[in-house]
Amino acid sequence: MSDTAVGFVVDPSRRVGIAEVVRSYGIAKVHNRIAQLRRTGMHFAAAAIERELEDARLLDPPEVFQARSA
Repeated sequence: MSDTAVGFVVDPSRRVGIAEVVRSYGIAKVHNRIAQLRRTGMHFAAAAIERELEDARLLDPPEVFQARSA
């Protein structure tokens, strides 16, 4: 079990930060999840994750990310 999952099990009310998710699973998995959310019409959720990544300075500028995922 990842450190992120363990932390959540210990205290389910604790909000897991995007940096913890990236550290535990890697940025590629996060990018894959964003793409999956977009494919299934969950654009608001995808945008929320992208905003968190941007705020944490873990995301390329949007035009670079968009070009890479196309």
